Amino acid sequence: MKIKKTTILLVLILISGVLLSACNDGNSDIDIEMQKTSFAQTADAQATMTAQAQPTATPTVEPTLEPTPTETQETEIAPSPTQSEETPVSTATSASVTGNDSGTWRAQDPADNTEFTPGEEFTVTWTIENTGSTTWNTDYYIEFDSGEQMDAESEIFLPYAVSPGTNVQISAVFTAPTQTGEYQSNWNLVNANGTAFAYFYIIIEVVEGSDS
Repeated sequence: MKIKKTTILLVLILISGVLLSACNDGNSDIDIEMQKTSFAQTADAQATMTAQAQPTATPTVEPTLEPTPTETQETEIAPSPTQSEETPVSTATSASVTGNDSGTWRAQDPADNTEFTPGEEFTVTWTIENTGSTTWNTDYYIEFDSGEQMDAESEIFLPYAVSPGTNVQISAVFTAPTQTGEYQSNWNLVNANGTAFAYFYIIIEVVEGSDS
């Protein structure tokens, strides 16, 4: 808009100059130097106005680059494997027993309170009747329970099968203690499942110089 106004002003000045020239056409004494000065002033005014009309150049400010934040890489730690599954413990299984296991002591040799010398070896044979409803096979055994073991084996298996209503004779080898006194050895009859169901024992006397 400022440029257009300046142009119109210049045109008006030129027209005024022409009109003045026409009015003074007959006057030969026109001051040519005055006209030159007028035109020069007009040109200077136009240049000044044109310069003012132009916008002042504003220096461009370069944007400041903000430092990019460093990304922190988080490492996920895998959970320790939780042991939720337990290792099954193997359990030994025995042959199943059907029916009712029952046994009764009938006799033994030697009898209770038999005398032995210190360190003497002797054999005890028990007679046990099958009073239950199962047949005792050779997986059945007698087992030391408590008292004095007197060097006998801990487990002794039946020598043959025993049906209900019949007897079995089973023996154990002992060694009399070295000290004198009364000693008792307690035993059980055990089925194939490891269940004790009959109880019996032997009592001896250890004396110096005794004849067994």
